Amino acid sequence: MDKDEIKNEIVAEETPVETADKAEEYLNNWKRERADFINYKKDESRRMEEFARFANEDLVLEMMELVDDLEIVAKEVPGVGLEHVSKKFSELFKKYGVERINMEGQFNPALHEAVETEKEGTKMVEVRAGYTMHGKVIRPARVKLTK
Repeated sequence: MDKDEIKNEIVAEETPVETADKAEEYLNNWKRERADFINYKKDESRRMEEFARFANEDLVLEMMELVDDLEIVAKEVPGVGLEHVSKKFSELFKKYGVERINMEGQFNPALHEAVETEKEGTKMVEVRAGYTMHGKVIRPARVKLTK
């Protein structure tokens, strides 16, 4: 038997129903693969957007150290004018979705890091400012819990 005879024999063995079933199976498989690919593209798009939103996170964290130092100096030596520079940093942070963690309310371990606690401490005193970036905590606020 040569190739043409084998092909004719294979094709002759399949009934029209079997051929339609195979065609439907191939079509369904193609549709599933297409849906998986579309979902993959959406997931990748979301990942890239997330990456772009937090691409500057390391730089912002380093800048926070400068802001901390400026605030310490401004408290120690009033009247030097560092409040203006600190305000500029705050505006810059806000532009990139960075916000200072609010110290009002109760202690929240997702937002605050307790570094010192007095007996039955309920009031929080900020030791170091904490920040969120687009709603994600990038540096928790260090607090001291007092009566």
